[in-house]
Amino acid sequence: MVKIVKHHVVVFGALLLLSVACASQPPPLYQQLGGDKGVSMITDDFLVNLSQDKRILHHFEQTDIQIFRQRLIEHLCVVSGGECVYQGASMYNAHIGLHISQADFDAVVGHLIEALKQQHIPLATRNALLAELAPLYQDIIEH
Repeated sequence: MVKIVKHHVVVFGALLLLSVACASQPPPLYQQLGGDKGVSMITDDFLVNLSQDKRILHHFEQTDIQIFRQRLIEHLCVVSGGECVYQGASMYNAHIGLHISQADFDAVVGHLIEALKQQHIPLATRNALLAELAPLYQDIIEH
């Protein structure tokens, strides 16, 4: 009987530890951004912010905004761990010939940060997303 009680205590303890470990895991970044709806709302706020910036608007004059919106949603979904498929060009190919300067890049990133704030995305989540996007810098600037 004592052996059975000890076994149950060990099993209960293991289950308790497992449940605590599972509870302490943050949700995937995509879910922290609000999933499909959240990423779409972030994208829409970002596009509004972008449309009001005369410094960089010229880069988007020949852009089909609806397609750009869809590709941006897909891209944010993929880089944040969502189950989406990005159907656009590589970041390098998408930016060839656009002559995007450091100032242009910084302005766009600023608009993304503002959109994240508008959707009340916590600082840690904003930073996690920016960390996922940061390696793309070299594919976007000045080619």
